[in-house]
Amino acid sequence: MSALSAISGRFVIKEHNRFLLALLNLRTQARGQATKFGLQEKDFEESRETLLDVVVSLREALDQEFPHRDLRPLVCRIKDDKKSMEDWRKDLDVVANQLQLKEPVTDEIFAVLDDVLRILDAEFAYHLDRLRNRYR
Repeated sequence: MSALSAISGRFVIKEHNRFLLALLNLRTQARGQATKFGLQEKDFEESRETLLDVVVSLREALDQEFPHRDLRPLVCRIKDDKKSMEDWRKDLDVVANQLQLKEPVTDEIFAVLDDVLRILDAEFAYHLDRLRNRYR
């Protein structure tokens, strides 16, 4: 694995895990099960910040001719996705706005966050396979 690919892989693995945990926290809140899992308001604030950070970074990368090397693979996956680039831009803008306003997360917002997770999952799986193959 090249050094550049290794750096990108570490970024994707780290962001995937942060994003997934944050998304699960907000789903727990939306379902009214926060106390069952011992989550507090600060956990939800941190989760919103994490999701917002990823969404905003990804949204900005979509408009850049040469996105940061960590985001390039994700941008490529979005460009190859069945959803149009314009729809991705619009959806990410709506999600970022709702997360900034700290509005309750709706099913429509969860659907977009699930799309982002799907892209992260695909890149995560790619890097995991590369690591597995490297050490066989």
